[in-house]
Amino acid sequence: MVSFRGEIYDIVLLVSVAAIVLSLAYLAMLLVLSRVKKPKWRPRNYDSWTGTTPEIVFVMPCLNEATVVGASLQRLLAMDYPRLSIVVIDDGSDDGTGDIVKQVADPRVHLFQRTLPNARKGKGKALNDAFQFIYDGGINPHIDPENTILVVVDADGRMDRRSLDYVIPAFDDPMLAGVQIGVRINNRVSNMLARMQDLEFVLYTEVFQRGRVKLNSVGLGGNGQFVRLSALRLLGRDPWSDSLTEDLDLGIRLHLLGFRLDYCPEVAVHQQGLEDLGRWIRQRTRWFQGYLQGWNQVANILVRLWGTARIDLFWTIASPILLLCVTFFTASFLVWLVAFGIGFARGTAHFGWQFLVIYLLAFGPTLVLSFLYRKNEPQLGIVKALLLGHAYVFYAQLWGIAGWKAVWNQLRGRTGWAKTERVAEVPEAETPELEAERQPALEPGPIPQPLPDARATHLHKEH
Repeated sequence: MVSFRGEIYDIVLLVSVAAIVLSLAYLAMLLVLSRVKKPKWRPRNYDSWTGTTPEIVFVMPCLNEATVVGASLQRLLAMDYPRLSIVVIDDGSDDGTGDIVKQVADPRVHLFQRTLPNARKGKGKALNDAFQFIYDGGINPHIDPENTILVVVDADGRMDRRSLDYVIPAFDDPMLAGVQIGVRINNRVSNMLARMQDLEFVLYTEVFQRGRVKLNSVGLGGNGQFVRLSALRLLGRDPWSDSLTEDLDLGIRLHLLGFRLDYCPEVAVHQQGLEDLGRWIRQRTRWFQGYLQGWNQVANILVRLWGTARIDLFWTIASPILLLCVTFFTASFLVWLVAFGIGFARGTAHFGWQFLVIYLLAFGPTLVLSFLYRKNEPQLGIVKALLLGHAYVFYAQLWGIAGWKAVWNQLRGRTGWAKTERVAEVPEAETPELEAERQPALEPGPIPQPLPDARATHLHKEH
């Protein structure tokens, strides 16, 4: 409590309300910006294209991904693109992940194996080793960094078949360093937690990423991330940091170099959602802690960037602090709700207009956003979409648990990288939206013999 001009104010309540108001205003601004008409992404048919065709290298970090890696590789190999390679990083797996990769009879697939004690030190370190191998000519001894695009895809990723047709033409702009595509949850119909994650990703990409295109502050994600090889090289031999959210950190540092990042809404990568709350908390704790680690970039953002990019990237880094502030309001609201329930049972409390205001503030924004989600899920009825909008408010409160756990880990100096476990999936042929896109795999073309790498075992299958 604080006293001002004879009045007593609850400082925690004031800060919490201010954080809520700022967050709602920011959401409203991005929602408007995301709906502003933008140039349409148009696909390019590389079968008839006579111009420059960039070299595409998919980079897939794997740690015990035997349940999903095979299907993901087949999905990438089915893409109709003339210059395509895949580097699978086996980061010390002990479940046979490497053996599954070796069984894929296609010379475009390369297995890059890291072994203990150098393995299992985080996604950033695994990506850096693969980057150095690729840049030094491990896939192509005559590689052109300006004309080579690295695509980071998770082992459970199922990328839309025409993703390259839509995204790669954007790299005709030499100032474009990276593109992020949408993210969907492929098991979203399995349970409510998976559905909430799909709703979360759709709202993030359709509102935040679309809006940030206008603010020149688009971020990169850990799955479906396209980055120019030459831009990565400007960040040194280790472009990815040790941050628990190496994708966030990479996007910020590319902005600091003066490059442009973009978001392509036309295609997406489909990944496995978590169906267990405990695993969800562990994953989001790691993400939240990565945002806390991002505070080491605040000074650079404020000094080296200008305009809307500086403001929005600073807001991005600061937003977890606002979320923690809101948890105090949530806790006090729950206490008040219990007290009201007791009073109502005793006949000393009654419903009033303030309940409508509270309801609209709590559920109004997500109800509006639920209709936006329904545009991406047209099979959803209006009633179900509205129910999901209500459920999402309660789902969002789980971030508070992950947030405080992340703060506790940060204070104790616990910065270990906890990998998200996968589970066995339904075969792709049984997933209607992906089955509709399936096509026969192309005959693999010849690629240069890879060079040896001193720090890892590289296995290249010859036929």
